[in-house]
Amino acid sequence: MRQKLGITNQDKIKLEHQKLVYGLFRDGPVYSCTDIARVTGLSNTAAATIVRGFLNIGMIRPSEMSGRQGKGRPQVLYELNPDYGLVAAVDLTDNDLVICVSDMKMQIVCRRVIHGCVYISQDILAQVVTALQKILEEEASEFCGYSAICIGTPGKIDPETGYFAYAPKFVDYRSINLQKLFQEAFDAQIIIKNDVKLALMGESYFGSAIAKKNVVYLHIDNNYGGAIKLGGKIFEGEHGYAGEFGSVRVLEKQKQFRYVSYGLSLGGMVYSWENYFRDRGELPENSKLLTVDNFIEQYREGEETVRKIAEDAAEISAVEILNTATILDVPTFILDGKIKLLGNEYLEKIKSYVAQYDYMGQNIDISFSLLQGRAAILGGLRCAIDTVSYSMLSRC
Repeated sequence: MRQKLGITNQDKIKLEHQKLVYGLFRDGPVYSCTDIARVTGLSNTAAATIVRGFLNIGMIRPSEMSGRQGKGRPQVLYELNPDYGLVAAVDLTDNDLVICVSDMKMQIVCRRVIHGCVYISQDILAQVVTALQKILEEEASEFCGYSAICIGTPGKIDPETGYFAYAPKFVDYRSINLQKLFQEAFDAQIIIKNDVKLALMGESYFGSAIAKKNVVYLHIDNNYGGAIKLGGKIFEGEHGYAGEFGSVRVLEKQKQFRYVSYGLSLGGMVYSWENYFRDRGELPENSKLLTVDNFIEQYREGEETVRKIAEDAAEISAVEILNTATILDVPTFILDGKIKLLGNEYLEKIKSYVAQYDYMGQNIDISFSLLQGRAAILGGLRCAIDTVSYSMLSRC
């Protein structure tokens, strides 16, 4: 008889069952073997076997809630063991870089912020490494080390080399390899993900995209990017670049291409604001006044020119949303980034244009993120926890 090579169908089924049960413990409080069998449809024997395997590797533990519940034999209840690993997430998106460390139940151990990082250099990345090391020494000394670290980063990374293909936020980005840098510093699984895709993951578990299978997440800030969830899974595309809406090109009357980002991002709005003054020969001597923060402030105060520029951007945003909804057949759009600082009035303006131009009756739901800038860091923690847990299942 020939020996079968590779993973058998039985192995795949076993792994899927393990993931199903792990998901219960990750997202819920406590379960008995009977509870697991009832919820998952597994047999009592299969549920007990998986629980026994999880106990052997320390993934779960008996809960203090175990005991007699009504009539009959006392049930043993189990819960996820928060101490079977320590994970960290790093969000490199904004000027204030966020570092967050948690146990395996996402109970936060420590949070650190490195302020004022308009651009990220090798020195700043070294600060991130040092901060993670200090947290381990000072705040989480009971753990032997990190099990996984998830880095959420803007830019495009070549999946074959690990180097950036494009990342304007990084100084000399072509020389930076985040995977190598953090792997040399920590004996842990290092996960490098696009920051916006991590944010959509965070929204899917904790925010506006819970229980929604098809979602587009748009991060509108100084620049414009996005992420897509189709059929309940984050859509990566051929090279991991799916969702780069800001790089979509539009042909103008002069037969020159421009990027959509210039039309609807806050950076693009400021550029239009600057051109307004330049065309009139009224450019302020102090050009530092023409910033995103000042633009937002002027919008809130009702400055007429700023309002007109923002309204034009809202119209462009609405058309982009309609086009994307038509191509992907996605009904839910979540907006995040500094665009939220323009307030619900701006969101309603986008919605009004969508309603005006929606000739197909697509019934598109548009909302701001509920997570107040925490989507990427929460997605990073969840991604790190799942990576550690799934890698342990082969030991059951």
